[in-house]
Amino acid sequence: MAMPTPYAKPVTIASPDVGLREPSVSRSALGLARSVLGTYLRLALGFERIELRGGDELARAFAEALSGERRLILAFRHPYGDEPQLLSWAFLRGVELEARRAGIRLPVRPHAVFVHGYEVPRWGGPLVRWLLPRVGAMPVHHSKLDSVGMARIRAAIEDGPFPLALSPEGQVSYTADDVPRLEPGAVRIGLQAADRLAKAGRAARVELMPISVRYRYGPRARRSLLRLLARLESFVGVGAGSDDEPVVDRLRRCLEMILAEGERQYGLASADAAGVAEGAERGVAARVGAVVEAALDAGERLLGIERGPGDSIERLYRIRQIGWDRVFLPPEEDPRNVSDMRRAVLDRRAGEAWYAMRHMELADFAWYLRSGPPAADGGLTTGPIVEYAQNLWDFANRLAGGAISGRREVRPKRAVVTASAPIDLSARLEDYRRDRKSAQAAIMDELKRSYTACIKEFINEERG
Repeated sequence: MAMPTPYAKPVTIASPDVGLREPSVSRSALGLARSVLGTYLRLALGFERIELRGGDELARAFAEALSGERRLILAFRHPYGDEPQLLSWAFLRGVELEARRAGIRLPVRPHAVFVHGYEVPRWGGPLVRWLLPRVGAMPVHHSKLDSVGMARIRAAIEDGPFPLALSPEGQVSYTADDVPRLEPGAVRIGLQAADRLAKAGRAARVELMPISVRYRYGPRARRSLLRLLARLESFVGVGAGSDDEPVVDRLRRCLEMILAEGERQYGLASADAAGVAEGAERGVAARVGAVVEAALDAGERLLGIERGPGDSIERLYRIRQIGWDRVFLPPEEDPRNVSDMRRAVLDRRAGEAWYAMRHMELADFAWYLRSGPPAADGGLTTGPIVEYAQNLWDFANRLAGGAISGRREVRPKRAVVTASAPIDLSARLEDYRRDRKSAQAAIMDELKRSYTACIKEFINEERG
């Protein structure tokens, strides 16, 4: 079965880098987004309902941010992948509806500018490259000095006309029931902005508002889930299960087959299959961890670079950065302006980088998958079961050379977006000036507690 992903065909040609215009908000682009986002979310992404909780708080925060009374950073969770599209609707239209319901006056129509990885326009296609800068979205690099990108973000926080939206998780985290990793960048730049504003004598306080996202699935999603499961079984080569068989048993068989194939690919010792069947979480975590480590080693080896410093995510960021920089070349290395020999060398390096990034894409996903299937005590289409089935497809897809674009969604789905009480960064300046590291860590803990509280609330509701 062919993998439906743009990465199915290897890149073998180096290209000039994607040129983006300087981010600025176009009223016509925002008008287009407002007019089509609802239809896009329903038809393309399968959302049948969106519930916005904390709408009064969010509308009030927007009203004050749009009038310049406060500087607002919207720190959203990113467990599924399509949160930016969902939240774009929430900030463009949902806030408007909530403000109208609560009698809150907005000085201008609401919008938020998003921060995205620099690589998104490279793989996102012409429409994405056209749209992102016209709605003010700002690219940033994860693993190299990016003074231009950081200056844009600081300017947006301190002087921009709209709130700033970013994910402290840094990228998709693939788990809604946990917060496996948070990056300190949002808190750090927020505190720096609050400090500069205070020293300049400006009264506007800087606030960080946690935004949580949860998808839910009803009985109508059952058929979609079973189709995904049957396709997964066919792809990984296990016998097709029956619709009456416990879905967790079918998922465990698929997990074992995928893990065994990953171990075979990297020459790892095969673990006891019975351990997975019995739900031995430590065994799954150890096996997946070994695959992640081997994949990162392979990516670094193909690129001809030393083992990167830092943790696994920092290493994969580095592989991604170097890989994309060899596929899309800067102006000084424009492949159209070099000798035939040099062009051939650049093309070969691009092909090698593409294959190195296949290993990175596997590690990128698998780092977050460290357990067996959840119990099915809440029914077949509970969020954890659907999430795990989608994640197993992703695991197989990445092992086969795919990327997040090959993810398969179960639908229809409902979204719950929760805006929690904002964290006032300006109120923490005394602590920040006394001990920056400690103040930043305390706010990171508070942010994580906010996310975790929402997770617990969601789970309790779903368990009835």
